[in-house]
Amino acid sequence: MSLRTFIRSCHLPVSVEKAFQWHERMGALERMTPPWMPVEIVNRLGGIRNDDLISLKTKVAFASLKFSMRHQNYIENKQFEDIQVKGPFQSWKHTHLFEKIDEKKSKIIDTIEYSLPLDSLLGIFTKKFIEDKLNRLFTYRHRTLKNDLFLHEKYSQKKLKILITGSSGLVGSSLVPFLKTGGHTVLRLVRSTVSLNESDCIYWNPIEKKFINPELLDDVQAVVHLAGENIAAAKWSNERKQILKASRIDFTKDLCQALLKLSHPPKTFIAASGIGIFGSRDYDDILHEDSKLGEGFLAQLAKDWEESCLVAAHAGMRVVNLRFGSILSMGGGVLKKMHTPYRLYLGGVFGTGRQMLSWISITDVLGLILFSLTNESIVGAVNAVAPQAVTNEQFSDLLAQTLDRPSSVRIPEIVVEALFGEMGRELLLSGQHAKPMKATKNGYVFLHAHLHDAFTYCLGI
Repeated sequence: MSLRTFIRSCHLPVSVEKAFQWHERMGALERMTPPWMPVEIVNRLGGIRNDDLISLKTKVAFASLKFSMRHQNYIENKQFEDIQVKGPFQSWKHTHLFEKIDEKKSKIIDTIEYSLPLDSLLGIFTKKFIEDKLNRLFTYRHRTLKNDLFLHEKYSQKKLKILITGSSGLVGSSLVPFLKTGGHTVLRLVRSTVSLNESDCIYWNPIEKKFINPELLDDVQAVVHLAGENIAAAKWSNERKQILKASRIDFTKDLCQALLKLSHPPKTFIAASGIGIFGSRDYDDILHEDSKLGEGFLAQLAKDWEESCLVAAHAGMRVVNLRFGSILSMGGGVLKKMHTPYRLYLGGVFGTGRQMLSWISITDVLGLILFSLTNESIVGAVNAVAPQAVTNEQFSDLLAQTLDRPSSVRIPEIVVEALFGEMGRELLLSGQHAKPMKATKNGYVFLHAHLHDAFTYCLGI
């Protein structure tokens, strides 16, 4: 049996105690798992202490793989290990070692010792394959860890109890573990009543428009409202438009009314919105939070969505409407949809390519939500976009360059309209050049201010 060793280290912007504590909290594994590596937690008993167990299921190509891991050699603020009990490796041991640099800085050293079945036959081919996978994985993990620790050190000094809607969506599925690892208490609003025993679930009755177990909400301090049907999941028929409206406008009104009936309503209500509220604008029309709003289905939908939050604002809640640009993540959205065509040499520009694309990385989405939760001076509309918008053509060229592919295909406007209709015109052929004036004025520092940084992080390059 040939034993192989993989070692990666990373300097962290917090004390060794805070870095270790982050790993002990629920949500750490989810935060360290890249979105391109689908992992399902089948069973979990405990955390990272001795004899705690976790069972995982993942996919590699077309194969489904199962892992069972046991933790051992736990020393608080020093180390912990996980070893394979059952899985595809002949043996596997991952040692997480923490070192103190000074009172505000630390270092993590990840050492993996593993061996493979049939190693003598597979040899150098499997070694390169696995090391490439591990290098990409730990590039992503260490960047995520540093970013999360930085954001929590800056904005999570006060620990909150927070209700999240849309927790299974692109943003919500990252936000829940992100907040948990920062020491916040997180409750998820769900509609399924299969089990009423999950301690972090608040159940919503959509018929009676009320909470089924409202007693768990009495001390909730804030709500992050992300629920809403995927705007790009299907063409905008009249029926689809009604579904989009109901999932945003009607549900938001019902939710606000239900929150106000609590004996102690939350003080803060953070609600999703979109820069589509500005309508289709010229590339040189710079849009601030107080710029004139636009026309079209998306613009009207966003206007009505934000207005549906007024019932909470009039009752004294601090309401923040985060107008998201195109969110960059391999977990969904524009980047995930464009990734495969570009990898297959089929990527390119929509229409003229001059339309502006205001984007934001998933990291800064989480950062801005946390910033808005903990900064009481943030009120009303906030452009949740990176400082440097680009044209559709610039976006396409840089993505192609990052993936080492050409950007040679150009999809004419007539084809976009034929395939996607009104949705294509408003989502692909229109643009907005938005600036995050309120966020930057109030002190938010973007971790991914430049598009290349966002691409390399999301893609694990």
